Amino acid sequence: MLEDLKDKASDFLNNEKVQTTINKAKDFVNSEKGRETLNHAKDKIEDFVEDKTDGKGIFGFGKKG
Repeated sequence: MLEDLKDKASDFLNNEKVQTTINKAKDFVNSEKGRETLNHAKDKIEDFVEDKTDGKGIFGFGKKG
């Protein structure tokens, strides 16, 4: 069963459409718009974690400064 899963994962990773999508995602993340989007999401997540943990945060993430 484990070998079957490894084969399926390998087939998936070697799929041309998957590789194209991965490359598009990498290009977006490395673009200015992508960095802005990720920073905005990070800020929102930190605010959410801070709110839900009463400012204590989780492993330093979302800790009220």
